[in-house]
Amino acid sequence: MKRHSFKDGEVIFRENDPSDAAYLIMEGKVEIIHGRRSEANTTVAVLGRGEYFGEMGVIDDKPRSATARAKGETACMSVSRDEFMDMLLNRPEESIELLKVLFERLRKANDRLMLMEKSGGTA
Repeated sequence: MKRHSFKDGEVIFRENDPSDAAYLIMEGKVEIIHGRRSEANTTVAVLGRGEYFGEMGVIDDKPRSATARAKGETACMSVSRDEFMDMLLNRPEESIELLKVLFERLRKANDRLMLMEKSGGTA
C-alpha cells in the first residue's frame, strides 16, 4: 500500500483510464463523477474515510467507469491489484465487508434506476 495526498479538486483518476489500483480513503472525501451520457458530469457518489473506490476495475480488469476527484484535502492509500486480490482471497472478514459495500452501492444504483423509470426518464 502506498499513501497519496490530493488537493481539493485534484483528479485521482479519470473515466476510461486503466485500472491499476483500488483506493482506501484515509482522510477527506472523494467525489465519483460519471460523464458518459452527456456533456455535463454527474456526481454519483461522495465517499469518505474508510471507504474504497476504484475496486471494480481492479477486480474485472476493465478501464475506469468513472472519474474520482478529491473534495477538500484528501489522503488515500492505493492498493495494487495483487494486494487487493490477496485481501479478497486470504482475509475473509475484510472481503465480506467489501462485498457489503459493493452490494449497498448496487442497491442504490437500482433504486435510482427505478426512480428514473417511474418518472419516465431513461437510464
